[in-house]
Amino acid sequence: MFFEISRSRVAVKSWGNANCYLVFQVICWHHILVLTSKTDIKLRDEAVKLWYSLSKSGFDTSTVLTYTLISDLTSLSIETVRRQVKKLEEKKWVSYSKKNGVVLNPSDENNKYLADVFNVKEVDNLGNLLEIIFKKQAKFSS
Repeated sequence: MFFEISRSRVAVKSWGNANCYLVFQVICWHHILVLTSKTDIKLRDEAVKLWYSLSKSGFDTSTVLTYTLISDLTSLSIETVRRQVKKLEEKKWVSYSKKNGVVLNPSDENNKYLADVFNVKEVDNLGNLLEIIFKKQAKFSS
């Protein structure tokens, strides 16, 4: 619980509110699913390099992330999703068109924050959580 609350606090502060972060999380999830479907990369460093590369060049996909799909995945109303996507567009995190749907398209500065600050904190906090779990398991195994 500590891990999730810590992560959520940083995320809400970064994206302005819980709804915006929830929408953004779905957009990133979609982006990474499309990205990893085209490769067999498993290591974070390799994935980050590919993330940067494809964020600049873009990639072809027949998968369209719509307001309706985001609404279904988040349980937020379509209007709330639309407003949050608009905020993300204004902050240069995403682009939207009826043809392509919602596309993660971060500015260089935003991409750097996401990969080099926010995600690094996530990985560190996950490492701390796993360390606690392993210590607890070791106690029970003794």
